[in-house]
Amino acid sequence: MYFAIPDTTEISAKQSSNQHAYTLYNIHVNGVHHCSLRYSQLHSFHTELQRFLPNFMIQSQPFPPKKFFSLSSRDIEERRILLERYLQSVVQQKSLISSTYFNDFFFNAQHETYLNASIDKFMPDRTNFIIYLLDRHEIILENLSSHDTLTKLFEACAEKIQLDLEYFSYFSLFLYASDQNHLNLIRPLFSFECPYISLKQAEKFHANCCIVLKKSYWNVTYDLKLLDNPCTQNLLFLQCQYDIDQSQEFDSNDLHKQLIQLRDHQQWKEYILLARTSKFSGYILLRECTVNDLSTEELSRCLLAIGNNDLICYYVNDEHVHSISKEISFKVTRIRCWKVNWTKSDLSLTFEYLVRKNTLQWITIHTEQAALVSTCLQSMVDEILKKRIDANVLMVDANKKNSQQKKTVGLTTRTKSDLDRLNNNELFDRGAGDEDL
Repeated sequence: MYFAIPDTTEISAKQSSNQHAYTLYNIHVNGVHHCSLRYSQLHSFHTELQRFLPNFMIQSQPFPPKKFFSLSSRDIEERRILLERYLQSVVQQKSLISSTYFNDFFFNAQHETYLNASIDKFMPDRTNFIIYLLDRHEIILENLSSHDTLTKLFEACAEKIQLDLEYFSYFSLFLYASDQNHLNLIRPLFSFECPYISLKQAEKFHANCCIVLKKSYWNVTYDLKLLDNPCTQNLLFLQCQYDIDQSQEFDSNDLHKQLIQLRDHQQWKEYILLARTSKFSGYILLRECTVNDLSTEELSRCLLAIGNNDLICYYVNDEHVHSISKEISFKVTRIRCWKVNWTKSDLSLTFEYLVRKNTLQWITIHTEQAALVSTCLQSMVDEILKKRIDANVLMVDANKKNSQQKKTVGLTTRTKSDLDRLNNNELFDRGAGDEDL
């Protein structure tokens, strides 16, 4: 998550309930306004974090100190920058942002900001939620609290479709924009936000905004765990069907004919297994992107595919939108760091990439969904780290059981398609090595 404080709002004494003027710091999360808070509220937040998680707070940026005199415009701007740096350092620590206090604080801050900003200052106590599946099927949840957290809304949805508890971690709720032909992903919903408020705010910027239940993982091997349960199999089928529809112009006609036959005969499991062989199965596709072409050093249009621990840029011919001239794959394990850049005229994601041994290079992808790309990168990194930690735990346990039997756990074996993609990748020099960072 990218926390920013791009600006402030001055509240005059006449506007204030206690007849005192003050400054609100407008906090944005991934480019979207989340809440507006006073310095005193953020100071209380910092104090509580120090009390609950003192060891982790050592790694955060210093919190700007209190001042006993009125602040000038210059002082306010300096404080805004320091508060932004502080928040950015806090949210990089997973133990902090997963804490109950962090989530409760920003949940309540969003709620308070929304009520203060609403013209009629009205928020219904009870409401009906409509959760969509990827085939636009509606799950109607009646008479829920508009103040419910993401967890409560997800649990209500899971109960409605009879999703077993053991499969909860494989699915989540996302914001989508709907048009006549497609559901277009905006972003995931986070645990520190109120789904009702986030949906209302998203509707100001996206037509026909809605909440969608879908899978929330990248590791395609998890698909096999969901095949034998009727509920998860249905959700997985809808995901595969959605992926196929999104990339239809890039797949072979033979594949689509076979999939149609399987669907017509209601052979859902066979459909899923065959759909997984599609080039873009499990990928998120972003079409309106440009990237700095490393060979020509010019901006080129591209289709960005995110998945399988890769960012893949498919260069698109301007004359033929569905024609791909070449592709370059960036492995997530070779990205050293990344940042999202917001300006008045452009949104982009820049990352430092290991192009060859001991050689790092900055790559920039320009897209209105740069924040979404950043969120995807972080979730893929989290999965990779968890997988390696689990592998190390298994190795330690095996060594304890039999100290004389040596076991090693390496990196995931490349599939043939991965090797082909690497060998055909113009970004790398032949024989330059393929080290992960």
